[in-house]
Amino acid sequence: MTTEPTLPPEDPSGRVPAPGTADPDRRRTEQRPDVHLEDVLESAAALLPGGAADIARALVAEGDHAAALKALAEAGDRHSAPPRFWEFLGDAAEQLPGEPGAAWYRWRTTEALRGRLRIDLILAADGDLAAIPPGRGLQPLWDLGEHAVSSYRAVRVAALWLEGDEPLRAGGRAFGRLLPLDSEHWHKLMPGDVITMRDGERVVGSATVVDVAWPEPPAEPAPALLPPGFGDLPLPPAPTRRARTRTQAEHTTWPNPDCPVQVSALNPRLRHRYVRVMRENGSVTQPYPCATHAEFVRHVSHERPDVDPRDPAEVYWDDHPEIWPGATHRPL
Repeated sequence: MTTEPTLPPEDPSGRVPAPGTADPDRRRTEQRPDVHLEDVLESAAALLPGGAADIARALVAEGDHAAALKALAEAGDRHSAPPRFWEFLGDAAEQLPGEPGAAWYRWRTTEALRGRLRIDLILAADGDLAAIPPGRGLQPLWDLGEHAVSSYRAVRVAALWLEGDEPLRAGGRAFGRLLPLDSEHWHKLMPGDVITMRDGERVVGSATVVDVAWPEPPAEPAPALLPPGFGDLPLPPAPTRRARTRTQAEHTTWPNPDCPVQVSALNPRLRHRYVRVMRENGSVTQPYPCATHAEFVRHVSHERPDVDPRDPAEVYWDDHPEIWPGATHRPL
């Protein structure tokens, strides 16, 4: 009896491989089913500075992809990885079981784009409050201490990611991260500031800002080249030094171009006071932690060589001028 030849099965696209040939994509998957995962991890490693991802690459070569993902995440925290790096880690986490999952790396992608804000959250001791689950689950209202035009308090919305593995219950305390929906209203916050979580008119918790990091402003475009024949034009006059006519008591707001340095309030719970500097182009640096007067002078001199950090007219102190954490006297 003659048996009819069996036709090869069609693939999802409807294409039938020619007799005697194999689908190269299928053969590649059968031989190394995790090759795509390795490519994703290697793409993430390529976005870190040289040597930062060596441990992760060695773990990928050994086949321990979960450990490689964790090593990459730790290296990304140390080296301020770009948003695309965290996107790659999210893609890898979707293929790997365990925690943290892909949602965490998607959150980190958004943080890299829009800024990071960590808080120490204490939930009100109210038995009617529902427990907050770990991870992303809420978009509560936050009172930043601003007053609206009306008699009501101005509140802002920010998504909350609760760190840890346990729910936060009434009266409990945990660390979390916020993603503001309107981040420009949050840029004034600095470590040590306290904000309030609200449910309408009801206060349901308070949070102390632990860490902030906002994206740097875009770089100024390079000046266009002069047309041929214009190279002999005279140079513009040198900028004149700012006239400093106001005293420290007259600096009532910040940022202030006439007083370009701000030092945060002295908080006994923190080891640093945070310094922000207004650049000559009007942009403001990230809060920089300084524990001593020497660190303060070094940072200000680096960001604004034209500013004298010892001149009271150029430094705005939120309180306790020239006093640093742990210091018992003013610097000479």
